[in-house]
Amino acid sequence: MINSDTPEKSRQLKQITGISLPVLLDPTLQVAGRYDMLPKPGQPMGGMGGVAQMGFVIIDGSGTIRLQRVDERFGQDADQILEILRLIGPTEVGTPASEPV
Repeated sequence: MINSDTPEKSRQLKQITGISLPVLLDPTLQVAGRYDMLPKPGQPMGGMGGVAQMGFVIIDGSGTIRLQRVDERFGQDADQILEILRLIGPTEVGTPASEPV
């Protein structure tokens, strides 16, 4: 999970929502931008700035993006995300991506 909040606000969000996932603090949204998760005109969050879009990115063991999807309902689509992972299946770990994430 990526969040642009301060560490304190991120902790508060985790307490309120009960999220147990690790959170990467990305105040400048560099990581979100690298995965094409910044709002764009015409998309549901297109008029917003300073936030990443809700959605998910599936990256294989070699660092290749296998799927990127903006999805405001991603929490409700967990079964679909798991099915995508099952269909993609395990991949061999090859040469690491040229840029570390």
